[in-house]
Amino acid sequence: MEIELLPEHIIDQIKAGEVLERPSSLLKELIENSIDAHSTEISIHILDNGLSLLSIEDNGDGINFSNLPKAFLRHATSKIKRFEDLYSLNSYGFRGEALASLAASARVTCVSQPINLNESGGKLIINGGLTELITPQQLNKKGTAFFIKDLFYNTPARLKFIKSKISEKIQLKKIIYSFVLSHPEIQFTIKWDDKEKDFFKIQDNFDLTKRIESTLPKNLHLLFAEESYMNYKVKIFFTKEASKNSTHKHQFLFVNARYFQDKSLHQAIIRNLDSLWSYGESGHYIVIIETPPDAIDVNVHPNKTQIKFLESDTVFSLLVTAIRTALHSIASQHIPLPTEATSLFTHDVSQFSSVQLSSPDSYNQHSQSLQQNEDSSFIIVDNSFCIIQKETFYFIINLQNLMIEVLLSLVEECLTNEENISPLLVSEPFQVKNNAIDKSFEQIKKLGFEFDRLSSDVIILRTIPKNLPRAILDCSSKSIIEYFLDFKDSYNQNDFKICLLKSQNKNPVFNTQLIKTLLAMPNIDNKYFMVQLNKKNLGTVFS
Repeated sequence: MEIELLPEHIIDQIKAGEVLERPSSLLKELIENSIDAHSTEISIHILDNGLSLLSIEDNGDGINFSNLPKAFLRHATSKIKRFEDLYSLNSYGFRGEALASLAASARVTCVSQPINLNESGGKLIINGGLTELITPQQLNKKGTAFFIKDLFYNTPARLKFIKSKISEKIQLKKIIYSFVLSHPEIQFTIKWDDKEKDFFKIQDNFDLTKRIESTLPKNLHLLFAEESYMNYKVKIFFTKEASKNSTHKHQFLFVNARYFQDKSLHQAIIRNLDSLWSYGESGHYIVIIETPPDAIDVNVHPNKTQIKFLESDTVFSLLVTAIRTALHSIASQHIPLPTEATSLFTHDVSQFSSVQLSSPDSYNQHSQSLQQNEDSSFIIVDNSFCIIQKETFYFIINLQNLMIEVLLSLVEECLTNEENISPLLVSEPFQVKNNAIDKSFEQIKKLGFEFDRLSSDVIILRTIPKNLPRAILDCSSKSIIEYFLDFKDSYNQNDFKICLLKSQNKNPVFNTQLIKTLLAMPNIDNKYFMVQLNKKNLGTVFS
């Protein structure tokens, strides 16, 4: 067997397959080049999801005639001079592979004029790796324009890996919006096929909030939180509204204005916002992370959408803290209940039995509809009770009992099927002295909560019951710990329920969305926490 070096044109086609996986990959590389060239205006035109035509024009610094051919050579770059530059990047493109891969695969026309208008720019045409034309020309404005036709002209085998038109368009939009959202200082013009252009103007003072609002559907409530520590800063924008369909949602992570993907951070956002977003639903979110340039590694994956953080724990903690702070602020904005209404009940759940009920049939019908998250009016009282209006029917909910019923249901599911146990992406620490409950770890694990000893004073939580809402994770875990600290060597549902009832001070901060999430949980019996009232009893509240 003889070993031979691959011909250069084969190498180019292989690299083209790696870099230009799909039209969105190319678009990402070209927009990055435009931004690195200090462009303030970028125009994009896409035909047939980029397969027939993908053009991008900018007003950046441009390339002079002598350098124009070099830009299409492999490993040609103006971004790095030494190896250390790879770890202190303040730019996007740097590998020098995108334009070479593009030239090897497609039919490309590039026109560029350098920032010095007295200097010659040029026009270059390459078809499938062969240079058809290169000529100097001088334009009256700086910038670069690419016109790419037949993206896989010289690599037709790649076409069979292209997904559906809808899938490709969604991915193209994802890439475009990633730059629109992260660069309010740049004007973007987007034209799809023969449709009207989408126009994103430069915001006053480069206002990121206004740019985000301009990309989201109208009539959404945009919320904001931020946290910082030393040279790290995390900002998160998220919507109060949520839905199950995630196809057209803006869910973006940025670090130093660079779009990236991270499943653990995404899951952390979803879990920590589950008190605002109902189970199985999510809303829009945009996370802006700022770190020192040398605190991230962008060389993890060829498409540069995977990031390795030097201080990943710091980033995660700042993100979670920002979300929790925002949620606490939202939860504190409860509607005050009129003083006269408090005479309807006390905080003793036994008083529920004295309240006059409507007919059982209507109770069952409307209490079930509440658990299906249909629209209703909520009034939360002292973080203990909630009065709900559904059409002409009224319900009072003991919030602690609701939480207990959800937790008991989830624990019982874990006892019957260990597949209902889910690992935490990031372990949660709890202060518990050495050997206080260590001998019960195996028993606790059967309930869905797996603990390990980290130090003499700290244990860490590794798993939880599947579908446990993030908003009640902390109080649920503390209740489990408290139960086994109270000289309990094994689980007993009645004893556990009594322990939970005594732990009212460990209740979460309830808000409307958390209540809706808990009510929507499967396999809970509303008779333990919900009582229907008639309109006469609540006349003083809703009159």
